[in-house]
Amino acid sequence: MNKTTFLILGTALAALFAGAEPRPDLVTKVQSGELKEARASWWGFDREDATKFLQAAIDSRVPRLIVDRMESPWVVLPLQGVSNQELVLEEGAEIRAKRGEYKAKGACLLTYRGCENIKVTGYRAALRMWHEDYMKEPYEKSEWRHALSILSCSNVVVQGLTIASSGGDGIYLGAAGKGPRKNMDVVIRDVLCHDNHRQGISVITAENLLIENTVMRETHGTPPAAGIDFEPNHPEEVLKNCVMRNCLTVNNQGCGYTTWAGQLNSKSEPVDIRFENCTSFGDRTAFSFACDSRRGRDVAGNIVIRNCSFEKSRSPITVNLRENRFGTVHYTVESSRVVITNTAGNEVVIHTDDDWRKEHIPHQADPDFMLPHVEHPDLAHAAILDEAPGTAVKLQPMRIRNRGTYIVYADAARPLNFSGHQCRVGRYAPAKKPIVVTGLDGKPVAKIPLPESADKAFSFKAPAAGFYRMTLDLSSVAFTLTSSDAPVALDVTEGSQNLISSAGTMWLQVPKGAKDFALYVSGEGVERVHVTLDDPQNMRVWDHDNISNWSKAVLRPALPGLWTIKVSRPSQGCFEDSKYDVAGIPGFLFLSKEKTWVCP
Repeated sequence: MNKTTFLILGTALAALFAGAEPRPDLVTKVQSGELKEARASWWGFDREDATKFLQAAIDSRVPRLIVDRMESPWVVLPLQGVSNQELVLEEGAEIRAKRGEYKAKGACLLTYRGCENIKVTGYRAALRMWHEDYMKEPYEKSEWRHALSILSCSNVVVQGLTIASSGGDGIYLGAAGKGPRKNMDVVIRDVLCHDNHRQGISVITAENLLIENTVMRETHGTPPAAGIDFEPNHPEEVLKNCVMRNCLTVNNQGCGYTTWAGQLNSKSEPVDIRFENCTSFGDRTAFSFACDSRRGRDVAGNIVIRNCSFEKSRSPITVNLRENRFGTVHYTVESSRVVITNTAGNEVVIHTDDDWRKEHIPHQADPDFMLPHVEHPDLAHAAILDEAPGTAVKLQPMRIRNRGTYIVYADAARPLNFSGHQCRVGRYAPAKKPIVVTGLDGKPVAKIPLPESADKAFSFKAPAAGFYRMTLDLSSVAFTLTSSDAPVALDVTEGSQNLISSAGTMWLQVPKGAKDFALYVSGEGVERVHVTLDDPQNMRVWDHDNISNWSKAVLRPALPGLWTIKVSRPSQGCFEDSKYDVAGIPGFLFLSKEKTWVCP
């Protein structure tokens, strides 16, 4: 290559990256209000860390700020956006998280908090983080390192961007700590969300939301690991007039399109979500909906699926109450046409008529799904059945996952002794949060370090005879309680319990006078389970194999005494996640038949 060639190449590069030199004279005109459009490079650029320059440009509040395409990405620490500004990434421009930073669990690449009149545009441009780095040390496990976080904002447009490799969600629409608990008038258009850790998009709260021509693909890392998840955190939050149109989810570790309304209740605003001309391809589950329908928590609303195609997923549609309760649920799922293509390429068109609803949404038509739940059992007058108080017994190896609560009974003011260990799930790191022990009144009693992989003895001192709660927050791993010298049970009075790969036996105590009761069991798509139920006379009354969706055993009349639940591997599918719930009687799943109690 001769000198002339070098000269021509240098001239071309100079033209390509024009404006790379700081322009304080133009910055002054921006600050005076003379200029309404600016380039970020006027404030300066540093290929190693451009945070101070790009943040200063944003803080100028110039109405239209162009993020130049530079010779390398804009490498930055977390940025804060402002109101009344259009942020335009030039074609080829990239804002990239600084590698080795973002140690804080909630550190986001670009955050708008309580802002209005926002527009972020970037056709053939990107916001990018370092997903794989955040999944290992020295990073503490987190699902909140979002790429674009929008909190209680209004009049928002996001379009054209590639949003990739976050440590949380590609886009997060949530609520700020103060102010309104919703985002208003948001449009997300022509966006690609790729390789994010928790969701492509999470919609926590939004009113008047349009997402169209958007792709959410290859989410993997932490549940739900969906393409998009509509999931409010508080009853005051809303999912109102939310429309997805012409969108595509591809190869997500979890669901393509999912809605979980478990934190809403009867006082919440009705849910209104529509999916139009959307496609799921190769997701674990194409579409799912779940909520909590305990009395006072049932929510009005509609979810509409129109002209959608669900292709090559392990499970096409899951519409049930898989997280908690069965009761009067006012959600409806309608569809003019749903196309499901299985892995063999066969196309099936379904219409959601009454027969389809009975199969996929059984709680809307089946009175057995509306048995009352005993949410506040009378433990003060419980009869304790323990022939050897203080003597340790071996417990059934039931592995609780994510979270769970054990109820234990102290016969006197004494140390209660247990053993247990964590069970690894995939690549998830061990849980670090302690076991929290409280009285039934919620007053703290103790915090116990959570044993890790090796079985380990632990204890807490009960200050008086009575019942105590041991609550575990396991994140995504599992835990097994292996021995106890006190009566102990899994508590499902306030929610179903998730188990993983647990073959063993649990017991139910049915009190005298109980008219009927129900045991509910669910798998999760191809994750199935085989469960049997025997009455106190050892008669088999229910035997259900390959449970993938909520199934029920309803007993009328309910014979009093100790009932036996046996959990084993299914004959088909894989043996992983399953959930258990009880209605009509106090929801205590005992792990040893030698140490139990009976509520009146």
